[in-house]
Amino acid sequence: MKKISLAVLSLTTLLAACGQPQTSPQSPAASAPSVAVPRTHALDIDPAQVVTTKNGDMYVRNQLVVNLRGHSADALADQLGGRVLDQLPELDVALIELPQGKDARSVGVALMREGQVLYAAAQTVQRQIEPVRTAQDQLGAQAVNQVFDTLPQYALDSNHLHAKAAWDAGFTGKGVKVGVIDDPSDVSHPDLRPNWAGKAYDPATNTTYTTVQGWIDAIDGFDGKVDNKVDPGIEHGTAVASTIAAAKNGQGIVGVAPDSKFYTAAIFQPGFIGDYLVARSVIWTVNQGAQVINNSWGGTGYSPLLKQAFDYALERDITVVVSAGNSYREEWRNPAQLPGVIASAALDINNDKAGFSTYGRHVSVAAPGVDVMLASPLFINADGTRKTGGYTKDGGSGYQLISGTSFSGPYTSGVAAVILGAKPDLDPHQVRRLMEETADGSVGSNKAGFDRETGYGLIRMDKLADRLKGSNMPQKGGAGRVKVEIQTPGGYVPGILADVILEGDGADGAVYAVQTDSDGYANFVSIAPGTYTLRVATPDLTLTGGQSDERDTYVGKLTVTSGSVLSTVAPQRVVLVKGAVDLNPVDPYEPNDTMAEAKPISYGKMTELAYIFGKPRDVDFFSFTGKAGDNIQADVHARTAIGGSLDSFLVLRDASGKNLAYNDDANGQDSVITFKLPADGTYFLEVSSCNILCKSNGDDASKGQDDDSPFNKYVLELQLLK
Repeated sequence: MKKISLAVLSLTTLLAACGQPQTSPQSPAASAPSVAVPRTHALDIDPAQVVTTKNGDMYVRNQLVVNLRGHSADALADQLGGRVLDQLPELDVALIELPQGKDARSVGVALMREGQVLYAAAQTVQRQIEPVRTAQDQLGAQAVNQVFDTLPQYALDSNHLHAKAAWDAGFTGKGVKVGVIDDPSDVSHPDLRPNWAGKAYDPATNTTYTTVQGWIDAIDGFDGKVDNKVDPGIEHGTAVASTIAAAKNGQGIVGVAPDSKFYTAAIFQPGFIGDYLVARSVIWTVNQGAQVINNSWGGTGYSPLLKQAFDYALERDITVVVSAGNSYREEWRNPAQLPGVIASAALDINNDKAGFSTYGRHVSVAAPGVDVMLASPLFINADGTRKTGGYTKDGGSGYQLISGTSFSGPYTSGVAAVILGAKPDLDPHQVRRLMEETADGSVGSNKAGFDRETGYGLIRMDKLADRLKGSNMPQKGGAGRVKVEIQTPGGYVPGILADVILEGDGADGAVYAVQTDSDGYANFVSIAPGTYTLRVATPDLTLTGGQSDERDTYVGKLTVTSGSVLSTVAPQRVVLVKGAVDLNPVDPYEPNDTMAEAKPISYGKMTELAYIFGKPRDVDFFSFTGKAGDNIQADVHARTAIGGSLDSFLVLRDASGKNLAYNDDANGQDSVITFKLPADGTYFLEVSSCNILCKSNGDDASKGQDDDSPFNKYVLELQLLK
């Protein structure tokens, strides 16, 4: 995955075309401007508001995504003291900017606990899966059967995807439209222009472009400058689109579904974007009539908005393909962990798992993803003028060798288009199972079938073609619902933010994971029929913070029936006895807001769970006795160590109140001070939030911002070092 710094976040400003009216996804497409302008828009993300959690997830502190349950977005924003930035009527979702000092995660949990909304969560930041650069910069020796127009493409040959066997049988994806949700695709490229479906979308301005020149002019401003040049880093979407739909036109390369058409929705400009604009792009793509949606991006963490957006597609029988990720390890990535999607791993030229390819039981199939030949943008000629046609191979202009699950994913999307071109009535699960049932399972660690590295194996289009000639199709997918409740002294309450996992029986059983909403429901759409092991744990401590013994767990069974849908399936009830979210916790050390009220701590001790909570600018004091020369270390275990929302700030003071040392971040967002005491006496440790104390280096909380959250949890530890 692309690693980004907060400096990169400023690149999320998008275009606002001069004189360009904004249009809804259902409105007639606007005519495009002839002159590009730098982009600014109301949905900009302030870098200072981006928070990184203990797991490396990133969210926007002051932006709240809310499913309104039909309520007024303006009324809710007024209640919170914020303002509505935008709404998605198809999902009944609003994006609300919160006032200074409010944390979207804790505000969202409070709204869910009170049942005001179906879900409320901070906007998460998703990342583009960055190509993996290899040392190879030459095409090298290629076999004759690897040339499909004029350039060699080993991925399509008879040792890999066997594309020609499907094409020769008449299966080319004709009549199928694929949505490419990525950075901007160069629709002027000679291999892409013939199969562009005629619409390109900028979700930041909610603008649809319908001419090649209009879209290219719009892209000119994506790097924040209008200079007739496009940021050379904007290559990802062009490569992805060409994997799927490059035309078989006697030049360059060929896409795996050469008669399919594609839409481009530009969510990365460049690098990453918040999940709100991803959801908007999914809705737009669905509403254009796409039958497949490709997603070569992802991150860690869970986004209820992305879950709802993909369910919007899946419930309309639109196949959703995602790249597994380039993390080199076994883990779940978002959205690859979501039910109903097809997660694709990457193989190298030898049909071995690519070293970078993320793996796990959620992987479905694998496709080539190392040094694959794909298109690259043709925006600028050597003399600086815009290219209007033709292509060259010198210096990589027009084509490139590129690696990553970003490209195994669209090979999989293209194969989905080939399937739907032949069998348009198949649902997303049937498309997935056709690929799995005809895959070459001999690749990967289990030569007899499924393994976590490559799923069911290498996609084989020749075997797919044989199946598509007949009528023997897999059974339809189904839906499942789980309702989690927590038994409290006052009765049953919904188990919000519970992790709910379905594990298919056997080593090759599919795995799906979601979180519960404010009613305690977890929904699974378009998944494999059968009996699953159901695992539930609540609450999600990465969000609320706390200790593992605060969670309760459940293990049972759940059965999904072929053809079942959410609107009619009966939910399975799960009752837990721990895990109700506490919005009014009691700090065992309060009052300790001044040095005079400081609570004692001694060497070798840790406090109980404490809170920066109860008033807008809470500070907590602890006192200890030390001797001259004592080498002490004080650790605040907070968001990085135990979860929750506290970005801690720690100050060491002497008996007069003098600031001897302070620390913000030592290991992520937690604070550590190591210090040699200058004299015998009493010393004080002051714990608070960086939002309150960072700007003043701990000397004047009045200069900071409010931070009052029940999830501002921490444990203070004091040690005497040798």
